[in-house]
Amino acid sequence: MKYFLKLLLLLNLCFNLPIVVSAKNIEELILSNGLKIIVKPDHRAPSVVFQIYYKVGSSDESEGITGISHLLEHLMFLSDNNLLLGENFNRLSNIGSIGNAYTTRDFTFYYHIMGKKYLALAFATESHRMQHLSPSITEFNIEKKVIWEELHSVQGKDPFLAAYNKLYELAFKNNTYQFPVIGRLEDFENLTLSKTMSWYKNYYTPDNATIVVVGDIEAAEVLKLARQYFSPVHKTKVLNNHKADKKTNRKSAEIRFVMPDNITVGAILLAYKVPSINTSAPKWEAYALELLAGWLETGSMTRLTRVLIKDKQMANEITISYSSMSKENTLFIIEAIPKQGISLKLLEKTLVDEIKKIKNELITQDSLQKIKNQMIAVEIFDRDSMYTQAKIIGQAESVGIHWSDDAQYISHIKNVTAAQIRTVLKKYFIAENKIIVIQNSHNTNDKNKHYNFR
Repeated sequence: MKYFLKLLLLLNLCFNLPIVVSAKNIEELILSNGLKIIVKPDHRAPSVVFQIYYKVGSSDESEGITGISHLLEHLMFLSDNNLLLGENFNRLSNIGSIGNAYTTRDFTFYYHIMGKKYLALAFATESHRMQHLSPSITEFNIEKKVIWEELHSVQGKDPFLAAYNKLYELAFKNNTYQFPVIGRLEDFENLTLSKTMSWYKNYYTPDNATIVVVGDIEAAEVLKLARQYFSPVHKTKVLNNHKADKKTNRKSAEIRFVMPDNITVGAILLAYKVPSINTSAPKWEAYALELLAGWLETGSMTRLTRVLIKDKQMANEITISYSSMSKENTLFIIEAIPKQGISLKLLEKTLVDEIKKIKNELITQDSLQKIKNQMIAVEIFDRDSMYTQAKIIGQAESVGIHWSDDAQYISHIKNVTAAQIRTVLKKYFIAENKIIVIQNSHNTNDKNKHYNFR
């Protein structure tokens, strides 16, 4: 299949023809301007999900302009200087369409959920604002103020966000993944309408976008709409500011940081730098890490949850975060929140000791199969949603994973062995890959209040 796709892409380059690929009830069209459209019919309800992804996010930014992708996302909903766009927004609202957007490190994404007979309106709207966005300076200043207030108030809404941002900053010192999606305050204040519109012209182009449509439609009608509304759009040379990790001397010790004590909620963020699907070699490593995350957290009787919450009663909550969908390396994060009266120092020691034990064990086949069953059930349930089906396809495509590869996710999970899980533990859960961020470094019931690691 991969060689077939490469041949078709070569023919497209030679003859400037649109390409249609069909497999597994999914059809793919690549227009001559580079826009990719992926269609997956699902006839269970008379509705349709339209999503458009631009391959630009905070990891494409640089010092001085962090937050510009997120700011542009806000501007994409403004229409003072564009009556047609304003009319389209009103029509979408009047028909009851549900729509929104968000920005990540790797991409920016917009969606519409609507009755199937209104799909052409989604195509018309997105084609128009890909080409003709023109916010006024008044609108720009209003949205900038909205985000400025968000930057200042976000700490109160999410007491862990600052610690997570610091974690990424420390883990990706030589990589633009260090930049928070919302941007740095000192950079954001210097963003202008001119800079933001230049960003728009460079990145919001058909050759940097993917459209995914899932719902009660036929592929032929969707591809017809795609040709009608997007074939006339000219492609441009897209800037590529994304910077991979620079080659530096490998550190021999963990990175440790204590947050300022202005947040009353105590927590430990213990992270390891690990590969994604794109960077893992061999490829099974990313799926073994997915299973490892499930083993440590999923369900009330799994390893860290059982030991730290049930048996030793030292933590109120254990959360594992690992996403294999990333352009580059990513983080395997263990977040631990202590029970009242348990010091962070004691909780960290217990957590680290438990990980050392796990590294030298082999998960039983019975436990491994139960975790696989749980993960596969969740995956199947998630993919029952039209919105999630489209999102999984679009996210994969935006980080460089073809939808035909992502379709094999469940089989990859089924094939992971206990030995492979132990292999990734020993390979990646080491001091060289370890970052620890401590939030609220003292505990009111701890005699040794000042827990300073620096």
